[in-house]
Amino acid sequence: MNKRELAKVYKKRHSSNNLTVKKAVEEITEFLETVKEAIALDGEVRFPKRGAFEILIRKPRVVSNPVTREQMEIYPKKTVRFRASKKMK
Repeated sequence: MNKRELAKVYKKRHSSNNLTVKKAVEEITEFLETVKEAIALDGEVRFPKRGAFEILIRKPRVVSNPVTREQMEIYPKKTVRFRASKKMK
């Protein structure tokens, strides 16, 4: 599901009838930016009975190029993970 499809679902569930898809996309984008800033500040964002977004730190690892068999190191990086609550599963 992309952001536009999500906006259409949001529009259907919204109580106001004058909400456009464009306005719904803006609201969704604003919400995602807020969550992104909160994760950067605190390291995780929890939604009760829904789940949690948290930062996952991946360790560095050594891989080989399949063509040249040269060993390369992949540097550590941070990713965001959503962990659903037991009620969502």
